[in-house]
Amino acid sequence: MTREETVKIIRIMCDCYPNYKPNNLSETVDVWNMMLENYSYEQVSVALKAYINSDISGFAPSIGQLIGKIQAISQPQELDGMTAWGLVSKALRNGTYGAVEEFNKLPPLVRQAVGMPDNLKNWATSDYQTIETVIQSNFLRTYETVVKRTNEINRMPNNIKSLIEKTNANSYKAQIEQKFQRDINTLQIKENALIGQNTNAEEYIEVPQDIQERINAMR
Repeated sequence: MTREETVKIIRIMCDCYPNYKPNNLSETVDVWNMMLENYSYEQVSVALKAYINSDISGFAPSIGQLIGKIQAISQPQELDGMTAWGLVSKALRNGTYGAVEEFNKLPPLVRQAVGMPDNLKNWATSDYQTIETVIQSNFLRTYETVVKRTNEINRMPNNIKSLIEKTNANSYKAQIEQKFQRDINTLQIKENALIGQNTNAEEYIEVPQDIQERINAMR
């Protein structure tokens, strides 16, 4: 969004909220332009309109509130906690022997809340009462935290998001996940190789000796 477009946004806010009177209009425009530089005028104006139409406080929005509106409009809504738990509960039915497969089927944020495939396997071996009380409660609490943090990061400028992603990539948790994925890939390669060997063995059928002798005699 350009500075001129930012001026338009500030003017709309001044017109709609008589109590909104920046002490220094030029500095206010500069700050808002800097903080909203990653968004287009269309995104900001639509978010401002949505805020004005739904606001009952009578106060102009802050920069963070407008960015929150932009995210709410432009990004699909995440699964609510119980819907996410429903997917996990379904995965647990095959969690004892198919934990990795079921884990990979889960949406990204649900996977983050679960942690690792081994957790699915461990949960699957628990009794029904424990699953539907303790495990469910812990998952819902963790999932809420994951969604909240993701939404907070999505509202941040791109350069800060890149810094967070770089930091997370070097975290101990990321190293464990990378090692686990490498182990999965290695097992998959070995499994495919074993299947290939079995297939080749099935395709090769040794000719009985008497028939082979007849073939040799005919040459």
